[in-house]
Amino acid sequence: MSIPTLQASNREKVGKGASRSLRRDNMIPVVVYGSKVETTHHAVDAKELDTALLHHARVIMLAVEGKEPIKAVIREVQRHPVTEEVRHVDLLAVQDDDVVTLRIPVKHIGNPVGVKQGGQLRQLVTKLEISCKAIDIPSFVEVDITNLEAGRNLLVKDLPKAAYTFIAPPHIAVMQITKPRAK
Repeated sequence: MSIPTLQASNREKVGKGASRSLRRDNMIPVVVYGSKVETTHHAVDAKELDTALLHHARVIMLAVEGKEPIKAVIREVQRHPVTEEVRHVDLLAVQDDDVVTLRIPVKHIGNPVGVKQGGQLRQLVTKLEISCKAIDIPSFVEVDITNLEAGRNLLVKDLPKAAYTFIAPPHIAVMQITKPRAK
């Protein structure tokens, strides 16, 4: 997974008015914080940020003018409630070996046997909380459901093991194939 680099400029003014002015200029306000860095305020190009988010980037490099690039985890993206436009982003500065906890989307692959038997696939969980090193953050958790039969659930404990650990309890159902109705 390649890490996108976003060009950032420093912000002197913070607050509602300054943020509105930035957004009018197609810039998005960004805050970078972390245990080993001082909290700083920046602005990034809206199109560059949208491209990174569209490609499910979880980690980005923030190239701030005149400074060393900062590797950061996208902690929170605030969006407009109606238009879904990005309004503000919080970034957590990390090193490769820092352990982080975040929510990752769940994607399924394969055609389940249970659907061929007449059942219906239900995805009960769309995101799972994981813990891993910053260098190992996946874009999503991929689940193969080819062998899932009708009337069966796929639990967190059944998910493939990788470089991350699931925070969710192991008995939580992620996917389910309902039994076909009797006619």
